[in-house]
Amino acid sequence: IEDPAQAKKRGSKAVVRREVIRIVTPGTLTEDTLLNARRNNYLAALARAQDDFGFAWVDVSTGAFFVQPIKIGEVDAALARLEPEEILVAESLLQLEGLAGVLETVSDQLTSLPIQRFDSTNGQRRLERLFGVVTIDSFGSFTRAEVAAAGSLVDYIELTQKGKLPRLNRPERIAVGSVMGIDNSTRRNLELTRTLSGEHQGSLLSVMDQTITGPGARVLATRLSEPLTNFEVINDRLDAVEALIDEARLRENVRAVLRKCPDMVRALSRLTLARGGPRDLVAVRDGLICAHDVRDML
Repeated sequence: IEDPAQAKKRGSKAVVRREVIRIVTPGTLTEDTLLNARRNNYLAALARAQDDFGFAWVDVSTGAFFVQPIKIGEVDAALARLEPEEILVAESLLQLEGLAGVLETVSDQLTSLPIQRFDSTNGQRRLERLFGVVTIDSFGSFTRAEVAAAGSLVDYIELTQKGKLPRLNRPERIAVGSVMGIDNSTRRNLELTRTLSGEHQGSLLSVMDQTITGPGARVLATRLSEPLTNFEVINDRLDAVEALIDEARLRENVRAVLRKCPDMVRALSRLTLARGGPRDLVAVRDGLICAHDVRDML
Protein backbone atom coordinates (compact mmCIF):
# COMPACT_ATOMS: atom_id res chain seq x y z
CA ILE A 1 0.00 0.00 0.00
CA GLU A 2 3.06 2.24 -0.22
CA ASP A 3 5.32 3.41 -3.02
CA PRO A 4 8.79 1.79 -2.70
CA ALA A 5 10.36 5.26 -2.96
CA GLN A 6 8.51 6.30 0.17
CA ALA A 7 9.78 3.24 2.03
CA LYS A 8 13.39 4.02 1.07
CA LYS A 9 13.12 7.37 2.80
CA ARG A 10 12.86 5.47 6.08
CA GLY A 11 16.10 3.64 5.36
CA SER A 12 17.64 1.34 2.75
CA LYS A 13 16.31 -1.79 4.51
CA ALA A 14 12.81 -0.45 5.19
CA VAL A 15 10.00 -2.80 4.18
CA VAL A 16 7.19 -1.45 2.00
CA ARG A 17 4.03 -1.10 4.12
CA ARG A 18 1.47 -3.87 3.68
CA GLU A 19 -2.07 -4.49 4.84
CA VAL A 20 -4.69 -7.15 4.30
CA ILE A 21 -7.11 -5.45 1.92
CA ARG A 22 -9.39 -8.43 1.25
CA ILE A 23 -10.06 -11.94 2.51
CA VAL A 24 -10.99 -14.23 -0.38
CA THR A 25 -13.72 -16.78 0.40
CA PRO A 26 -15.85 -19.00 -1.87
CA GLY A 27 -19.04 -17.03 -1.17
CA THR A 28 -17.63 -13.54 -1.81
CA LEU A 29 -16.00 -13.94 -5.23
CA THR A 30 -16.69 -11.34 -7.92
CA GLU A 31 -14.08 -12.12 -10.61
CA ASP A 32 -15.44 -13.54 -13.89
CA THR A 33 -12.44 -15.86 -14.14
CA LEU A 34 -13.38 -17.52 -10.84
CA LEU A 35 -17.16 -17.64 -11.35
CA ASN A 36 -19.47 -19.74 -13.48
CA ALA A 37 -21.38 -17.23 -15.64
CA ARG A 38 -24.38 -19.56 -15.82
CA ARG A 39 -25.01 -20.11 -12.13
CA ASN A 40 -25.31 -17.98 -9.03
CA ASN A 41 -22.58 -17.87 -6.41
CA TYR A 42 -24.54 -17.79 -3.16
CA LEU A 43 -23.35 -16.95 0.33
CA ALA A 44 -26.00 -18.18 2.80
CA ALA A 45 -26.57 -17.77 6.53
CA LEU A 46 -28.70 -19.67 9.04
CA ALA A 47 -29.62 -17.91 12.29
CA ARG A 48 -31.70 -18.60 15.36
CA ALA A 49 -33.58 -16.15 17.57
CA GLN A 50 -35.30 -17.82 20.52
CA ASP A 51 -37.30 -20.67 18.94
CA ASP A 52 -37.39 -19.25 15.40
CA PHE A 53 -34.95 -19.83 12.57
CA GLY A 54 -34.15 -17.49 9.71
CA PHE A 55 -32.38 -18.19 6.43
CA ALA A 56 -30.81 -15.57 4.17
CA TRP A 57 -28.68 -15.70 1.05
CA VAL A 58 -26.91 -13.21 -1.15
CA ASP A 59 -24.98 -13.30 -4.41
CA VAL A 60 -22.18 -10.77 -3.91
CA SER A 61 -21.43 -10.86 -7.65
CA THR A 62 -24.94 -9.73 -8.65
CA GLY A 63 -26.44 -8.08 -5.55
CA ALA A 64 -29.37 -10.53 -5.26
CA PHE A 65 -30.46 -10.68 -1.59
CA PHE A 66 -33.21 -12.88 -0.11
CA VAL A 67 -34.53 -13.95 3.29
CA GLN A 68 -37.08 -16.48 4.46
CA PRO A 69 -38.39 -17.97 7.69
CA ILE A 70 -37.42 -21.61 8.02
CA LYS A 71 -37.90 -24.65 10.21
CA ILE A 72 -35.22 -27.17 11.09
CA GLY A 73 -36.84 -29.79 8.88
CA GLU A 74 -36.72 -27.43 5.88
CA VAL A 75 -33.01 -26.58 6.03
CA ASP A 76 -31.98 -29.61 3.96
CA ALA A 77 -34.37 -28.68 1.12
CA ALA A 78 -33.30 -25.02 1.19
CA LEU A 79 -29.60 -25.87 0.94
CA ALA A 80 -30.27 -28.37 -1.87
CA ARG A 81 -32.29 -25.75 -3.74
CA LEU A 82 -29.65 -23.01 -3.57
CA GLU A 83 -26.40 -25.01 -3.53
CA PRO A 84 -24.57 -22.14 -1.76
CA GLU A 85 -20.79 -21.99 -2.08
CA GLU A 86 -20.46 -20.89 1.56
CA ILE A 87 -22.83 -21.17 4.55
CA LEU A 88 -22.50 -19.08 7.71
CA VAL A 89 -23.74 -20.64 10.96
CA ALA A 90 -23.33 -19.84 14.62
CA GLU A 91 -21.04 -22.23 16.46
CA SER A 92 -23.92 -23.04 18.84
CA LEU A 93 -25.97 -24.55 16.00
CA LEU A 94 -23.40 -27.13 14.92
CA GLN A 95 -24.47 -29.64 17.57
CA LEU A 96 -28.17 -28.79 17.64
CA GLU A 97 -30.41 -31.85 17.54
CA GLY A 98 -32.12 -32.21 14.19
CA LEU A 99 -29.66 -29.87 12.48
CA ALA A 100 -26.22 -31.36 13.10
CA GLY A 101 -26.76 -34.17 10.57
CA VAL A 102 -27.85 -31.78 7.82
CA LEU A 103 -24.90 -29.46 8.42
CA GLU A 104 -22.52 -32.41 8.38
CA THR A 105 -23.50 -33.11 4.75
CA VAL A 106 -22.38 -29.60 3.75
CA SER A 107 -19.37 -29.39 6.06
CA ASP A 108 -17.08 -28.34 3.18
CA GLN A 109 -19.17 -25.19 2.68
CA LEU A 110 -19.62 -24.31 6.37
CA THR A 111 -18.05 -21.27 8.02
CA SER A 112 -18.83 -21.22 11.74
CA LEU A 113 -18.81 -17.87 13.51
CA PRO A 114 -19.31 -16.68 17.11
CA ILE A 115 -22.98 -16.30 18.05
CA GLN A 116 -22.44 -12.55 18.54
CA ARG A 117 -22.20 -12.20 14.75
CA PHE A 118 -25.87 -13.25 14.55
CA ASP A 119 -27.34 -10.69 16.95
CA SER A 120 -30.64 -9.43 15.51
CA THR A 121 -30.38 -5.93 16.99
CA ASN A 122 -26.94 -5.38 15.46
CA GLY A 123 -28.17 -7.01 12.27
CA GLN A 124 -31.00 -4.52 11.96
CA ARG A 125 -28.61 -1.61 12.45
CA ARG A 126 -26.29 -2.98 9.75
CA LEU A 127 -29.15 -3.29 7.26
CA GLU A 128 -30.47 0.18 8.04
CA ARG A 129 -27.00 1.67 7.64
CA LEU A 130 -26.36 -0.22 4.40
CA PHE A 131 -29.58 0.90 2.73
CA GLY A 132 -29.72 4.35 4.32
CA VAL A 133 -33.14 3.93 5.94
CA VAL A 134 -34.48 4.76 9.38
CA THR A 135 -36.11 1.34 9.65
CA ILE A 136 -36.19 -1.80 7.50
CA ASP A 137 -39.93 -2.21 8.09
CA SER A 138 -40.55 -0.63 4.68
CA PHE A 139 -38.88 -3.68 3.07
CA GLY A 140 -41.32 -6.10 4.67
CA SER A 141 -42.18 -7.79 7.93
CA PHE A 142 -39.13 -9.79 9.04
CA THR A 143 -38.74 -11.99 12.08
CA ARG A 144 -35.80 -11.45 14.43
CA ALA A 145 -34.22 -14.65 13.11
CA GLU A 146 -34.45 -13.45 9.50
CA VAL A 147 -32.92 -10.09 10.44
CA ALA A 148 -30.14 -11.91 12.32
CA ALA A 149 -29.36 -14.07 9.25
CA ALA A 150 -29.44 -11.12 6.82
CA GLY A 151 -27.38 -8.94 9.16
CA SER A 152 -24.74 -11.63 9.56
CA LEU A 153 -24.28 -11.73 5.77
CA VAL A 154 -23.70 -7.97 5.60
CA ASP A 155 -21.31 -8.17 8.55
CA TYR A 156 -19.34 -11.04 6.94
CA ILE A 157 -19.10 -9.30 3.56
CA GLU A 158 -17.89 -6.11 5.22
CA LEU A 159 -15.39 -8.15 7.26
CA THR A 160 -13.93 -10.01 4.26
CA GLN A 161 -13.92 -6.95 1.99
CA LYS A 162 -12.27 -4.85 4.70
CA GLY A 163 -15.03 -2.29 5.04
CA LYS A 164 -16.13 -2.18 1.40
CA LEU A 165 -19.62 -3.32 0.46
CA PRO A 166 -20.87 -4.14 -3.05
CA ARG A 167 -24.17 -2.87 -4.37
CA LEU A 168 -26.81 -5.12 -2.80
CA ASN A 169 -30.51 -5.25 -3.59
CA ARG A 170 -32.93 -4.67 -0.76
CA PRO A 171 -33.66 -8.02 0.92
CA GLU A 172 -36.63 -9.75 -0.67
CA ARG A 173 -38.67 -12.01 1.59
CA ILE A 174 -39.63 -15.41 0.24
CA ALA A 175 -43.01 -16.15 1.80
CA VAL A 176 -43.72 -19.49 3.44
CA GLY A 177 -45.04 -21.94 0.83
CA SER A 178 -44.43 -19.64 -2.17
CA VAL A 179 -42.00 -22.15 -3.69
CA MET A 180 -42.22 -25.91 -3.61
CA GLY A 181 -40.01 -27.58 -1.01
CA ILE A 182 -38.05 -30.47 -2.52
CA ASP A 183 -35.73 -32.40 -0.23
CA ASN A 184 -32.20 -33.24 -1.31
CA SER A 185 -32.88 -36.91 -2.05
CA THR A 186 -35.92 -36.17 -4.23
CA ARG A 187 -34.09 -33.37 -6.02
CA ARG A 188 -31.20 -35.69 -6.86
CA ASN A 189 -33.51 -38.37 -8.21
CA LEU A 190 -35.41 -35.85 -10.34
CA GLU A 191 -32.03 -34.74 -11.81
CA LEU A 192 -33.28 -31.16 -12.15
CA THR A 193 -29.90 -29.42 -12.44
CA ARG A 194 -27.48 -32.33 -11.99
CA THR A 195 -27.57 -36.02 -12.80
CA LEU A 196 -27.21 -38.68 -10.10
CA SER A 197 -23.48 -38.73 -10.84
CA GLY A 198 -23.29 -34.97 -10.22
CA GLU A 199 -22.88 -33.94 -13.85
CA HIS A 200 -24.70 -31.00 -15.45
CA GLN A 201 -24.88 -32.70 -18.85
CA GLY A 202 -27.92 -34.97 -18.98
CA SER A 203 -29.91 -33.08 -16.36
CA LEU A 204 -33.29 -31.50 -17.08
CA LEU A 205 -31.68 -28.05 -17.04
CA SER A 206 -29.08 -29.03 -19.64
CA VAL A 207 -31.86 -30.15 -22.00
CA MET A 208 -34.04 -27.07 -21.46
CA ASP A 209 -31.36 -24.39 -21.39
CA GLN A 210 -31.38 -22.52 -24.70
CA THR A 211 -30.42 -19.21 -23.09
CA ILE A 212 -27.70 -17.09 -24.67
CA THR A 213 -26.63 -14.94 -21.72
CA GLY A 214 -25.22 -15.70 -18.29
CA PRO A 215 -27.96 -13.79 -16.44
CA GLY A 216 -30.63 -15.59 -18.47
CA ALA A 217 -29.11 -18.96 -17.63
CA ARG A 218 -29.06 -18.04 -13.93
CA VAL A 219 -32.72 -17.02 -14.01
CA LEU A 220 -33.73 -20.28 -15.72
CA ALA A 221 -31.75 -22.39 -13.24
CA THR A 222 -33.34 -20.54 -10.32
CA ARG A 223 -36.86 -20.97 -11.68
CA LEU A 224 -36.32 -24.66 -12.34
CA SER A 225 -34.91 -25.19 -8.84
CA GLU A 226 -37.72 -23.23 -7.17
CA PRO A 227 -41.08 -24.33 -8.66
CA LEU A 228 -43.79 -21.81 -7.81
CA THR A 229 -47.00 -22.64 -5.97
CA ASN A 230 -48.94 -19.48 -6.91
CA PHE A 231 -51.12 -20.23 -9.96
CA GLU A 232 -51.44 -16.56 -10.91
CA VAL A 233 -47.67 -16.04 -11.10
CA ILE A 234 -47.23 -19.37 -12.91
CA ASN A 235 -49.76 -18.28 -15.54
CA ASP A 236 -48.03 -14.90 -15.92
CA ARG A 237 -44.81 -16.72 -16.77
CA LEU A 238 -46.60 -19.02 -19.19
CA ASP A 239 -48.22 -16.02 -20.90
CA ALA A 240 -44.76 -14.49 -21.44
CA VAL A 241 -43.46 -17.75 -22.89
CA GLU A 242 -46.50 -18.08 -25.15
CA ALA A 243 -46.09 -14.53 -26.45
CA LEU A 244 -42.52 -15.20 -27.54
CA ILE A 245 -43.40 -18.57 -29.07
CA ASP A 246 -46.21 -17.01 -31.12
CA GLU A 247 -44.05 -14.09 -32.29
CA ALA A 248 -41.11 -15.86 -33.94
CA ARG A 249 -39.65 -12.71 -35.52
CA LEU A 250 -39.84 -10.79 -32.24
CA ARG A 251 -38.18 -13.68 -30.44
CA GLU A 252 -35.29 -13.83 -32.89
CA ASN A 253 -34.83 -10.05 -32.81
CA VAL A 254 -34.70 -10.08 -29.01
CA ARG A 255 -32.20 -12.94 -29.01
CA ALA A 256 -30.04 -11.06 -31.54
CA VAL A 257 -29.81 -8.11 -29.14
CA LEU A 258 -29.24 -10.33 -26.11
CA ARG A 259 -26.27 -12.00 -27.83
CA LYS A 260 -24.48 -8.65 -27.57
CA CYS A 261 -25.57 -8.03 -23.98
CA PRO A 262 -22.80 -8.30 -21.32
CA ASP A 263 -23.23 -9.44 -17.71
CA MET A 264 -24.00 -5.97 -16.42
CA VAL A 265 -24.85 -6.85 -12.80
CA ARG A 266 -21.53 -8.61 -12.19
CA ALA A 267 -19.63 -5.73 -13.76
CA LEU A 268 -21.50 -3.28 -11.53
CA SER A 269 -20.66 -5.34 -8.43
CA ARG A 270 -16.94 -5.16 -9.20
CA LEU A 271 -17.14 -1.42 -9.81
CA THR A 272 -18.85 -0.75 -6.48
CA LEU A 273 -16.10 -2.71 -4.72
CA ALA A 274 -13.45 -0.59 -6.50
CA ARG A 275 -12.29 -3.79 -8.17
CA GLY A 276 -13.56 -3.04 -11.66
CA GLY A 277 -11.84 -1.74 -14.76
CA PRO A 278 -12.62 -0.08 -18.10
CA ARG A 279 -14.25 -3.26 -19.43
CA ASP A 280 -16.73 -3.21 -16.55
CA LEU A 281 -17.69 0.38 -17.31
CA VAL A 282 -18.18 -0.60 -20.97
CA ALA A 283 -20.33 -3.57 -19.84
CA VAL A 284 -22.65 -1.26 -17.90
CA ARG A 285 -22.91 1.10 -20.88
CA ASP A 286 -23.57 -1.69 -23.40
CA GLY A 287 -25.99 -3.43 -21.05
CA LEU A 288 -28.09 -0.29 -20.73
CA ILE A 289 -28.13 0.12 -24.53
CA CYS A 290 -29.27 -3.51 -24.97
CA ALA A 291 -31.98 -3.08 -22.32
CA HIS A 292 -33.25 0.04 -24.12
CA ASP A 293 -33.41 -1.82 -27.44
CA VAL A 294 -35.19 -4.87 -25.99
CA ARG A 295 -37.69 -2.63 -24.16
CA ASP A 296 -38.58 -0.90 -27.45
CA MET A 297 -39.08 -4.28 -29.17
CA LEU A 298 -41.33 -5.62 -26.43
